[in-house]
Amino acid sequence: MKLLVELIIVLSLCPVECRPLTAETRLLSPVRISLFYESRCPDCRHFVVTQLCPTWVRVKEILNIMLIPFGNAESCVMHYLQNATSYMPVICCMESASSALTEAQLCLQTHAPAVLWDTISDCVNGDQGNELMHQNAQMTNELEPPHNYVPWILINGEHSEDLQHQAETDLFNLVCKTYIGREVCDLREDFAK
Repeated sequence: MKLLVELIIVLSLCPVECRPLTAETRLLSPVRISLFYESRCPDCRHFVVTQLCPTWVRVKEILNIMLIPFGNAESCVMHYLQNATSYMPVICCMESASSALTEAQLCLQTHAPAVLWDTISDCVNGDQGNELMHQNAQMTNELEPPHNYVPWILINGEHSEDLQHQAETDLFNLVCKTYIGREVCDLREDFAK
């Protein structure tokens, strides 16, 4: 018992980075997906609609999604809704619409009725929207390796042509292979595409 208490004390003093990565600690670590994209880009919209949104719906509890759009409307929606659980339904709705900007107000009313469209519109057309776009541009410029196209996808902070291809063709299975707790994915196999 004394050894267990000492181990707990030592681990609590140790930064997260120095702790051993075990299957148990990985179960607590969601798969991080960072998407750098342009809101009107056909390839970006295709990825969001056919890969990202369905995967998020199926296994959102094991995902940590960070969207970095080049588009004021989506930047403002994310700013005001603040977390993926709140903004992903709106973004998925917007990206699946024939015109994201035309349908944005309806998507917001449907999925986040507490946020007024006037708030988003003021952000999009004002200094705040420009500042959010500037922040996104800075994050994009800091990518290593630098991006060559969009969508540019990072899985757990890493980008490679192989990861990009896997994400664009079968994000769900990539997430399931990346996440140690595969049983979460296995339970959802009956919901396959």
